[in-house]
Amino acid sequence: MFSREWFIYVFGRWILLSGIAGATLQVLLRSQLGIPDFPAFLINQLILACIFWYVDKYIFQRHLGKVKQLFKFPRIKGQFNTKREFDKISEEYNQFTRDFSQNPENPQLWLHRFLDLYHAVEMMERVLRDRGIDVDREYHRIVEENRKRGLYEN
Repeated sequence: MFSREWFIYVFGRWILLSGIAGATLQVLLRSQLGIPDFPAFLINQLILACIFWYVDKYIFQRHLGKVKQLFKFPRIKGQFNTKREFDKISEEYNQFTRDFSQNPENPQLWLHRFLDLYHAVEMMERVLRDRGIDVDREYHRIVEENRKRGLYEN
């Protein structure tokens, strides 16, 4: 939680920009324009909300972009469960294995089957997420274990 990005966001975005800008704007609205405290506060919040709508969109675009990229394939229509997805993954894996083993050096002959398998795995992840399973926590646990074992380049 207390990452570099968190400190930049909390101190840069909230304290520096929101806090100081908000206080400064409040003083200007009150002293320069003579607006009473409560209406000045409401105007202050409205102006800052309009500004920070764009600032926050910019800040979080990197993170939201990752969420958009989580799934490459569109969601398939229907109701699915883990048993159905397991069977689909097994079916796609068997087809991929058959095509790959016939000519492993020619991806054009097995690429379609590989992507079908990938799509089936994505659907299992969607089913798990829909059920409230914390896939991200497990993902990060695996990455951390692999990092400790020295499996990654960086």
